[in-house]
Amino acid sequence: MSNTEINKGVDIVYLIKLLWSKRVRIFKNVVIAGVLAIIIAFSIPKEYTSTTVLAPEFSKNSIGLSGNLASLASMTGIDLSQGGEDALYPELYPQIVSSTPFLCSLMSEQVETKDKELNTTLYDYLRNHQRCAWWEWIMALPGKTIQKLSSKKHEDIVPSAGTETMYLTRTQQLSLKSLNKRIKVDVDKGTSVITLSVTMQDPNIAAVIAGIVSSNLQTNIARYRSAKSIKDLEFNEKIFQEAKTKYYSAQQEYAEYADQHQNLYQERHKIEMTRLENDVTLAYEIYSQVAGQLEVCRAKVQDNTPVCVVIEPPVAPFKASHPKKMVMGVLYCFLAFFGTCAWYIVKERLGKSE
Repeated sequence: MSNTEINKGVDIVYLIKLLWSKRVRIFKNVVIAGVLAIIIAFSIPKEYTSTTVLAPEFSKNSIGLSGNLASLASMTGIDLSQGGEDALYPELYPQIVSSTPFLCSLMSEQVETKDKELNTTLYDYLRNHQRCAWWEWIMALPGKTIQKLSSKKHEDIVPSAGTETMYLTRTQQLSLKSLNKRIKVDVDKGTSVITLSVTMQDPNIAAVIAGIVSSNLQTNIARYRSAKSIKDLEFNEKIFQEAKTKYYSAQQEYAEYADQHQNLYQERHKIEMTRLENDVTLAYEIYSQVAGQLEVCRAKVQDNTPVCVVIEPPVAPFKASHPKKMVMGVLYCFLAFFGTCAWYIVKERLGKSE
């Protein structure tokens, strides 16, 4: 055995003896850290997480037409065999949920606590009914005092997503930021299954908001994917009404002329009758074709609207997800033990080097 190995062995034995001699101080530090962890853990308000799982329906093409629908389209002279790829990828779902208009749409929702003592809007709940740790309250006290002195009446208005350009106060922006942190959306890249979780200080509110976010997300996905089909439907409805009006007008004109000249046999009247009859026939053909196109567009909207299957509905949790008191206690005690040991070892090394 070399001298180096002997020295290493001696050093390890020496360090163990050193730490053993300091065991009382190490134990005290660990106990202090444990007590501190308990104080901090019980000072942090409980948070409850409600989770829902969705399985969205996907089609290869954005129009996703079935065989019967394609046959109906071909009968009216429309080629629907070419379809573009879906422009709304599952990876964009978290961005949709975290967008300002989406979050603003949640702020006006009515929420009720588990004990039914509070029934208010989500905006009011996030702004005025959130508990915080005592040190956070002390640190935020100066800012709250200044905010109350300089607050304006319009800051109490719930942020709205009704306009293209949104003007939000600082308080509203902070509320939206807080809400955004409480909503989490994960999308499995392999199966595209959506896992949506909402964390609130009340379990009932967490479950309610999780259900609303799930419903609003499905609505947004359906609207985004069927936007072009809806525009086509609106355009075809306009064309259909115009064709219908022209057809009815041609029928009326033909009927009135036939009633007025039913006993006349001049050649010019026969020619006019033939012309009006041809106008009615042409207007009917156009009306019939446009009606077929309208039905196809309606079927496209229906077929292009995705359906999300709720695999796991949101449930009000009975156990808090945060803070994890046991984990905090173990972590603080470990850090206290490791830190105290490291301190004595470093101090001993520095003493020897001098």
